[in-house]
Amino acid sequence: MSQTVQPAIDVFPSATISPVSPYLFSGFLEHLGRCIYGGILPAGPTNFPHTPRNPCPKDQFTETPKELLTKDGFRKDVIELLRDELRVPLVRWPGGNYVSSYHWEDGVGPKDQRKRRPELAWGGEESNQFGTDEFIAWCRETKIEPYIILNMGTGTLEEALRWIEYCNGTGDTYHANLRRRNTGRDEPHNVKYWGLGNEVWGEWQVGQQTAEAYAEKARQWAHAIRLIDPTIKLVVCGQTGLDQWDSVVLDVLADKIDLTSLHLYTGFGPRDRTQKEKEYGRGVYGPDAAEYSIEICRGLINKARVAKNVSKPIKIAFDEYGVWDETVGTPENGLEQYYNFADALAMASWLNVFVRQSDVVDIACIAQSVNVISPLITSATGYFKQTIYHPLHLFSKYMRDGVAVKVQVDSPAFAGETLPQWISPIKGQPKDLDVSAVLSSTDGKKTLSVAVVNRSESKSYDVPLRIAFETVTDVEVHELWHENVQARNGWGKEEEVSVKTRKAKWEGKWTFREHSFTLLILHLA
Repeated sequence: MSQTVQPAIDVFPSATISPVSPYLFSGFLEHLGRCIYGGILPAGPTNFPHTPRNPCPKDQFTETPKELLTKDGFRKDVIELLRDELRVPLVRWPGGNYVSSYHWEDGVGPKDQRKRRPELAWGGEESNQFGTDEFIAWCRETKIEPYIILNMGTGTLEEALRWIEYCNGTGDTYHANLRRRNTGRDEPHNVKYWGLGNEVWGEWQVGQQTAEAYAEKARQWAHAIRLIDPTIKLVVCGQTGLDQWDSVVLDVLADKIDLTSLHLYTGFGPRDRTQKEKEYGRGVYGPDAAEYSIEICRGLINKARVAKNVSKPIKIAFDEYGVWDETVGTPENGLEQYYNFADALAMASWLNVFVRQSDVVDIACIAQSVNVISPLITSATGYFKQTIYHPLHLFSKYMRDGVAVKVQVDSPAFAGETLPQWISPIKGQPKDLDVSAVLSSTDGKKTLSVAVVNRSESKSYDVPLRIAFETVTDVEVHELWHENVQARNGWGKEEEVSVKTRKAKWEGKWTFREHSFTLLILHLA
């Protein structure tokens, strides 16, 4: 750890970056583990599409009482948390790897006539009891914008066009009328966002393709999709933003798309579990890789726009991100990972990245929304909020309704090992202090929300915090801290890790405790 740099934070409220898109706080549902069946839908043995091998609560086979369900059979508590607390604006569905062998027509119509299929992505079987109409009904109840991914693995263009007609058709056509018969409603589903496949570059995908083959196919699909509904927003399948795949696909499709997707996870624990001393740094500093990926992708987007003379902006949909240790959340347990306090710090850094890059990142979908590498874990009759829930809640509440502004951070750097390992030699050693800021105005009163993650595991910092050309009158403090970075929430200790809120006197500096996340709400004169 370098001790030569004196920490300081300068915030420039007049140096704006971009309005913060509310879609930065979006979610993701996939037919995996207990995400849909036991998460969105009630618990119970009849609702599990896969053999339930994951370590669920002891009452996993207890039927959820009807009073805890909506009239459509959805869990009220999950809806209330996502709608009212996290205020999730958009959700991506049905995958994920799952979508590459998903055929939407299996999941519409009378439930007793739906086809039960082998599920190729994660193993087991899919009951198809939750399909397009159920997803839209859930979105309406939760006040969420739907974002649907098309099957570009085993699916066909004709099948995709039928799906879009089914969802958005308003005429007297077969699939628009089929939707009316199935739902009993005349109005269309009005799905605005559609993704052109999921991770088609991955060797684990059903229907993996080369970048060149995918780009040619996706261009044909995009052309046809615009003919059936020219109003939709198309998201092309990117990789991490800094791969050859991204360059090839953007060069071919820049004039056909609205957004490009990026996928990246951080927080992978060491494969050798004897190296526990490396786990903290590998996880907490990992989001620096995402920021570099976004910066490289920005350049690839602009290069492709120049080549094709595309005047409209192309934004980034970081539609799978999160903290995931593949040695803990595995296919065998339905990717059900219980997060520790260090993971919450990583999540706060992820969100700082999106705020700082809000001029190009329009959508960010945490993977996933319930039970599967998720901020929320349910039982048949209850839930608990994981450690990563708290930074999501604070950012969604205080950092979404305003404009991101520039910050300058002087901070000691982390000299340990990160994942990916290229962060330090390529991007530079990650700073201990990770900061973003958002300026908001309500009824003529200005507030500046400054999110600070002190990622140092052992050192606190007394930091001058200078606000350029503004006077701070008072400050509201939201702090997430625990003495043990391995601390977890769980059944019987639901509040082990929680946010402490208080008012404080502003003196132009702040002490950020070791391994802490602090959100300062500064009221300006």
